[in-house]
Formats: sequence, C-alpha cells, structure tokens
Amino acid sequence: MNPALIAIVIFILTYAGIATEKVNRAVVAFTGALLLILFNIFDINEAIGFISWETIGLLFGMFIIVAALSDAGFFTFIALIIARWLKYSPRRMFIFFPIIAAILSAFMNSVTVMLFFATLTYELCKLLKMDAAPLIITEVIMANIGGSATMVGDPPNVILGLKLGYYFNDFVIHNGPISIVAGAVTLLYCYLVSRKSIASSEKIPKKEFEEMDPAGAIEDKKQLKVALAAFGTAIFFLITHSYIEEYLHIPLTVPLAAMIPAFIMLTILGKRSEKILLKVNYEVILFFMGLFILVGGLEHTGIVNIIGGYIAGLFKGNNIGLLSTLVWGSGIVSGVIDNVPFALSMAYILENIVKFAGVPALSIMVWATSLGADMGGNFLPIGASANVVAYTTMEKRGQSIGWVRWMKLSIPATLIALAISNIGIYIKYITGFF
Repeated sequence: MNPALIAIVIFILTYAGIATEKVNRAVVAFTGALLLILFNIFDINEAIGFISWETIGLLFGMFIIVAALSDAGFFTFIALIIARWLKYSPRRMFIFFPIIAAILSAFMNSVTVMLFFATLTYELCKLLKMDAAPLIITEVIMANIGGSATMVGDPPNVILGLKLGYYFNDFVIHNGPISIVAGAVTLLYCYLVSRKSIASSEKIPKKEFEEMDPAGAIEDKKQLKVALAAFGTAIFFLITHSYIEEYLHIPLTVPLAAMIPAFIMLTILGKRSEKILLKVNYEVILFFMGLFILVGGLEHTGIVNIIGGYIAGLFKGNNIGLLSTLVWGSGIVSGVIDNVPFALSMAYILENIVKFAGVPALSIMVWATSLGADMGGNFLPIGASANVVAYTTMEKRGQSIGWVRWMKLSIPATLIALAISNIGIYIKYITGFF
C-alpha cells in the first residue's frame, strides 16, 4: 500500500480519536505514532527526529515552575487579594477577574489558571448569591485571548514559534496589541449581555469577609518566593536570550531559558521538589511528542508539501484572502477540535507554503494562524483545554453550564475576537509591519 495513503489514514483516525475524547489524548497520539513505525513509514530513529525537543524543553521548564506556584497557593492568593481589593463587588469582579485570568494566561498554562480560578469564582459567586456561569465562561474566553499575546501563553504559539523560528518578543510585539484590543472589546460584550445576572441579591455578612483571608491561601511561603523568583527569571531569559547569545556568547536557547531557573528552583526547594514534580502535567508533554511524530509522517511522505502547494495555488495573487482564511479557518477548526494538533499541522504547511512565489511573508501567516487557533478555541466547551477544565469544575459542583448556554455567550464573543484579529492582520499587511 502507498506509504502516503497509510500516513493519511493513520493521521485522520488519530485525529478523530483525539476529538472524541473517549481515550486519553496522549495515549491516542502515541498509538498513532507507533502505527506509523509499525507500518514502516519510518524507523524509530527517524520518528524521534521529528520531535521538537526545543518545544518539549520549554513546556517542561514552564510546567515545573507553574506547578510550584500552584502548589504554594499562588493562584488562590491572587484571586482572594483581588476580590478583597474590589470589595467583593459582583460588577467589579466581572471586569477584573477575566482581566487577571487573561494576564496570568499570557505567561502561564491557561489550564492551571482556570483550574483554580473556576473553583474560586464558583465559591465566591455562591457566597454573593450570583450566577457563576457567565463569569466563568468570560474568564475562559479571556484566558484564551490572553494566551494568544505571548509565545508561552498558549500551546499553539509554542509550536508555531519554535518550529518556524519566532520567539517570545516577536509574539508580544505582533500578537500582543491585537490580543489586547480583541480582549477589551470581547470583555465589554460579555459584560453588557451578562449585566442582568451580575447583581447580587444579598450583602455578605461581615464574618464571611473575615474568613476569606488571602494570607491563609499560601501553603508554603518559601516555596512561593522561590517559585516567583524562578518565574521572573524565566520570563527575563525568554525576553533577553537572543541578546545574551549574541553579545555574551552564552548558548541560552529558549528551552534553557525555562529549564535553568526551573531546576535551580527544584534544587533550592530540596525535598519539596518531589511533590512538585508529581504535579507536572506530563500528559501534555507526551501528547506533544506523539503529535510531532504523527505529523512528521505526513511530512516524511510528502503530503504536507502537496497541501502547501494546493493552498498557494488556490490563493495565488490573493494574499488578503489567504490571510483571512488562515484567521477564520484556524478559528473555526480549532473551535471544533483540539487546537494543538491543528497548530502543529499548520506549522508544517506554512513552512511549505512560503516556498512558493507570490505568497505573504511567513511571519504574517504565523500571526494569522496563531491568533485564529488561540481565539477559535473559545467556540465550544471542548475547543481548548481551559474550557474543559472550567466546564467540568462546574459539573463537579453540581451546576452544569450546558453547551447551549456556553455557546450563547461564547460564539458571538469569539466572532468578535476573530473579526478584530482579521482587521489587525489586514492593517499589518498593508503597513508592512509584520
């Protein structure tokens, strides 16, 4: 049988398995990768060669630091501090909680952010006699939009950036402003359509205020301080690593920028490091490794090159049409299926499209794809991992949001964010700032 056909069939079946969510996605991805080797599409050494170890290293380092912050009680502490500062006003919380979720998600895994924010938001809303669903959905929407602003904010950005040679500062400069505008307008929309359900029916007793002490959320002060120092150092290295390599001749690559502070932190924390390492999200790392091999099968058999040529021919001479298709196509597809495998597939396709004459620069195609994939994940409760976490958190507490209610708020909000992203990409294209 034709190797290309085998690779396509395995890819489609694996993609379908991931989309159904019946089996752990890391297991499905690795099963697909092993089938490629079993059917002799490539040998195991070639398969491993398709894994982007830079991506894996960056994720591993950041996951360790975020796990330490989470274990120390950082997220609960921040949320309670903000709630107290806002005097537990439902209207103020509806504005500021999503903003904080967006800011945190720009630098950390949005799954971790929403795991704690969804739980705390639910408890606070229960106390305030306020409907938690609109606020939690808005937090998720803003977390995904905020994640699009930086390379480490959302997994699709990590993949597209490191695979195609764009780094932290590039995403901040080019995606950041569009994300801020999209986030501001989207938040305004969510507030306006939800304002009737925001009002609190009762005031909180003074005793309840006193019991919600932010300081009590901190599990380990030393761990919190060390983890915050590691996080700050990692962000500093990610911003300056290219200058350090160029002027100081120190090979501070992107994965080392995250892993060096992470492992120094673990060394300082001693025995505490064992607990932190157990909380690292290894499933995501294994999932990425399996996906790299899976998509590598399409690259190895020439399928990616054929797809790239077809797209370049379809939009020949219509660069605006191609860029708009990348924004909206990425958004719609990512809203239905997981945006991580889609982003990895697109990284290979973009790498091949750029070889054809008359297409836009690779950089602006990367910004269009990443914005679409990140923001499109908001469409459905299963569009992104943060959505699933928030949705299931509510279910576990006996309050199911429901797909219809989720989509009633999320679909218009996502369309607004994608429209602003499209306008931003168009402005970039006509001004040449990309």
